Amino acid sequence: GSFAYLRVELGDFIAYIAAGNILLEYVIGGAAVARSWTSYFATLCNHDSDDFVIIVHSMPDDYSKLDPIAVVVVCVICVLAVLSTKGSSRFNYIASIIHVIVILFIIIAGFTKADTKNYSNFAPFGVRGIFKSSAVLFFAYVGFDAVSTMAEETKNPARDIPIGLVGSMAITTAAYCLLSVVLCLMQPYPKIDKDAPFSVAFEAVGMSWAKYVVAAGALKGMTTVLLVGAVGQARYLTHIARTHMLPPWLAQIHPKTGTPINATIVMLIATAIIAFFTDLKILADLLSISTLFIFLLVALALIVRRYYVSGETSTTDRIILITCLILILGSSIATATYWGVSENNDWVAYVITMPIWFLATAGIAVFIPQARKPKVWGVPLVPWLPSLSIAINIFLLGSIDGASFKRFGIWTCVLLLYYFFFGLHASYDTAKELGENRIGDGWKRVEEGQSVSTVTASGVSLDEAK
Repeated sequence: GSFAYLRVELGDFIAYIAAGNILLEYVIGGAAVARSWTSYFATLCNHDSDDFVIIVHSMPDDYSKLDPIAVVVVCVICVLAVLSTKGSSRFNYIASIIHVIVILFIIIAGFTKADTKNYSNFAPFGVRGIFKSSAVLFFAYVGFDAVSTMAEETKNPARDIPIGLVGSMAITTAAYCLLSVVLCLMQPYPKIDKDAPFSVAFEAVGMSWAKYVVAAGALKGMTTVLLVGAVGQARYLTHIARTHMLPPWLAQIHPKTGTPINATIVMLIATAIIAFFTDLKILADLLSISTLFIFLLVALALIVRRYYVSGETSTTDRIILITCLILILGSSIATATYWGVSENNDWVAYVITMPIWFLATAGIAVFIPQARKPKVWGVPLVPWLPSLSIAINIFLLGSIDGASFKRFGIWTCVLLLYYFFFGLHASYDTAKELGENRIGDGWKRVEEGQSVSTVTASGVSLDEAK
């Protein structure tokens, strides 16, 4: 996953910061889905979407709606994830088929109740509203990275993982677009329910019976999402713990079930606690910051991977690469900052920052030869595509509210304190003991598409790496 990729290309420190945000991302994502599960369960029981939460008026508004049902759901998911990976996969397979049928039903039935007048005010909050929504929408792309964590349990990861990632992302993106179009055509935007939108929308158009189908399908879908997330996040935590950046007992695998029980339980306890207290909007904004930040780092690592190889890249090329990357990051941050703090639509600053981004990217493409070519498959249009990804991710970060960045900053400070007092020393000692160079070479061969067995045969066993 992203942690292993960033560790190979940008080093332990960047990988650790990314790992902390990946774990935060999964915990928050699971908590948000668990709270949504409660809302749809309420509509299935013919109640309002927020009837099953407990409101405590003495607590702050963002943390006053307690959700005990979400905690119960997370606990059940924890048991399923601990028992068996294969069993979880079979459950996901059956649930996914049902969920696809429900999605098709929503799209087809929804279009029969479409009213194009609802699109008369297409962008009620203007351009800024569109980009702010786009930033929060990255909430939807959290689970895709979990596919890469299943490489050890895939027969041909170099082929199957990319196909799974790109294929599932394309299909899901199309489904999201169709579902959002249908929802806005069924019901005027101001009347859309934020907790259980489709169930309420079908009731509003006179198809009360359909809300039960939608609610049941949504519950199955969200249960699948929670289970996939539980499996993926536990494997992420296990892999990080193998480096000793986190306590190694988190990497222990149960001999009977073959699952990382400690990691699964720890992650889902954290998910349950956050799901019990925290409002959905806070979760969505904070999760989007973590997701965009990780995407930014991976795009940066991709450019470094293609244009820099230690001991082979000349000093001149290295200086040019570093300078161009600083200009790409600096111009992107300046664009996002100006967008975030300015209240008008003045374009003067963009005339300065965007050409700098373009010239810096062109400088990498023209003046630096690629030091490494992909051996199995690779991202096209490098450096333009990853550079554009950096710019877009940073720009969308500028559309998120300041309170979310404060929470993100607090979490980052906690990560840094743990790393410098514990993780740094433990990972360094482990690397010296096992011979980090051998392990690093092995993981680089894995990154280039060789199978696990090939790497093991070359002298770097997984047991040593663990």
